[in-house]
Amino acid sequence: KRLYENRIMINMGKLFFLIGASGSGKTTAAKILENKRIPNLQVCYFDSIGVPSSQQMIKRHGSVDEWQLAKTIEWAKKIKDNYLQTNNVVLDGQTRPIFIEEACKKGKVDSYEIILFDCKDEIRNQRIIARGNPELANDTMTSWANYLRKECIERGLKVIDTSKISIEQSVSRLLAIIKRVTSNI
Repeated sequence: KRLYENRIMINMGKLFFLIGASGSGKTTAAKILENKRIPNLQVCYFDSIGVPSSQQMIKRHGSVDEWQLAKTIEWAKKIKDNYLQTNNVVLDGQTRPIFIEEACKKGKVDSYEIILFDCKDEIRNQRIIARGNPELANDTMTSWANYLRKECIERGLKVIDTSKISIEQSVSRLLAIIKRVTSNI
């Protein structure tokens, strides 16, 4: 989106929400992308704000969902205010597409895209266990992954299936999507 401000043309960046269940490869891909130091591309991590326990989320926001919505709104506003004037941004996190849509509407983020990193359940569980978080290889995480997959497919969003590809191939596919829809990378 182009805005004219004091006769200087400014290209507004695009916000890419990189979502997926734990073990899908999204954070590893985001870190590799960040290490590439691509001009005009900022990488942010949803969890860098700290993720309280479910009990704390409920106490502060009424439910886990309301916490997730509130934090998605905060992130969209923070990114718009601090980065989108000059950069494209990838936000790595676990949030619902409907929350992203609401956050972007409330935060007046007009240019955004949702990309799901997904994989087969057994592969995700193997990855989670291998990285030392066996407590996350459970039915709740499987349900979350299935929900995200269903929502993203129904909405016609981009899905990168990382089940049978290397992390480098996952990053290449992510970067190809970003380059296809931006003009300044």
